[in-house]
Amino acid sequence: MTTRTVLTGRYRLLNRALLQEKANRDDPRRAFYSAMLANETYEAYLAEVGQKEVSVESYKTGRINGRMEILYCRRRHWIADA
Repeated sequence: MTTRTVLTGRYRLLNRALLQEKANRDDPRRAFYSAMLANETYEAYLAEVGQKEVSVESYKTGRINGRMEILYCRRRHWIADA
């Protein structure tokens, strides 16, 4: 059984410049990066992006949602729990 990561509380941006650059790109995920920059908590971020899903050509295994993207940013150390 896989344990699901609980996303609650505040987060901090470790690489604001990169996230800003990604938010400015012509990419379907830009809404996720903009929401990360605009919010300070996981709850507020998830409330903004909700269940939004996007397709990205370079991502071959399916659609990407806001939860997947913020977890990706945590693994890459672009954000961290505050």
